[in-house]
Amino acid sequence: MDFRLLQQDTLSQAADLWDYCFEKKGTPFYEWYFKEYALKQNRILGGFQDGRLQTMLHLNPYVLRVRGKDWKVPYIVGVATDPVARGQHAMGQLMETAFTTLRAMQVPFAILMPIYAGIYQPYGFAWTHLRKRYTLPLAQLDLAGRILDGFTAERVDTRQAESLLAPIYAKTMVRYHGYAERDHRVWENTLVTAAQENFETVVVKFDGAPTAYALYNRESGTVTVQELLAVDAPSRIRLLQYFKGLAGIYQRLKWLAAEDDLTYLQLPDQALAPQEAPFMMGRVLNAAACLKAMPVPRELVGKKLVLGLKDEQIALNTMLVKLDFTEKGIQLLNTLDDPEVLLDAGTFTQLFFGLYGARQLQQAGMIYGDSENALEILDKLFPRENNFINEYF
Repeated sequence: MDFRLLQQDTLSQAADLWDYCFEKKGTPFYEWYFKEYALKQNRILGGFQDGRLQTMLHLNPYVLRVRGKDWKVPYIVGVATDPVARGQHAMGQLMETAFTTLRAMQVPFAILMPIYAGIYQPYGFAWTHLRKRYTLPLAQLDLAGRILDGFTAERVDTRQAESLLAPIYAKTMVRYHGYAERDHRVWENTLVTAAQENFETVVVKFDGAPTAYALYNRESGTVTVQELLAVDAPSRIRLLQYFKGLAGIYQRLKWLAAEDDLTYLQLPDQALAPQEAPFMMGRVLNAAACLKAMPVPRELVGKKLVLGLKDEQIALNTMLVKLDFTEKGIQLLNTLDDPEVLLDAGTFTQLFFGLYGARQLQQAGMIYGDSENALEILDKLFPRENNFINEYF
């Protein structure tokens, strides 16, 4: 199979394959994506047989804030294989080519949102972001007993809402990690596609200043939230009070909240508690680059750790290395010493993103090694983080 980045002359084949596997031709997102986004803002990698596109993935560009640094990385979407090529390891070849291509482009890691995690786990992807999934009866959505003083709610034009929403997003993201930095391009894409999907926007203000917002739609008795952010708890409560005002015509609210959301602690019925919902996966492609970018905690300066990393898909990512922690950063030294800890690429990805700590992963059998000193070093180097991301393409 011939793998290459698509050009304009083969974009129609990608559109046809997308139509077969995902949104259909003529739907708002499909028409926008292939007229305004595909190849204009992203790259598409495809595998061809006799000139026909058999398999593809789209590399959509984002800037993610991870470990105190902004990283330009791809969000992999649109992974699809024509039925005529399924069962022939086409996707495996596609992933291998993507990994090689991205490493050559000096991309340290990638993310994706899986339909089914088992498709991507064999290729080293692991969960990096969790969410809480609520389904709440609107009639019972009363967390304060009264409308909070000083707050107002206003419905605004979704397409024109960036100036109101962007400052709230920026203030809210201060307490999170692993999130997307949204510039004007990302905001425009988010709001244009939301409006095309009939999402409305409500903004909550306190003494005239915007403090919370939600993108949502109303359909078949359900209010579905695409994004709900608030700079503080009272603003979030006032936003939920707004939704309670929709009770009667609509019966329930569906909301995929941040993993640290504690709204359920104020709900009167424990049956309304949310489900934990794994949301985004990641894949470190260049562990050495990630390690070299890590800040060294003061208490680790002068220490060393022999780390063994096994990567079944990317040979160049496999390493046996001695980490020398200095004031200038981590030095990676060749070594023949036995590793103090062993882990695979997916586990390293979860450490790097801070979803779990080293001791948790060791207890789960995902880090091998019983050196308490080694686990202490990893926990200090990779402290757990409060991850949040809410991008859908």
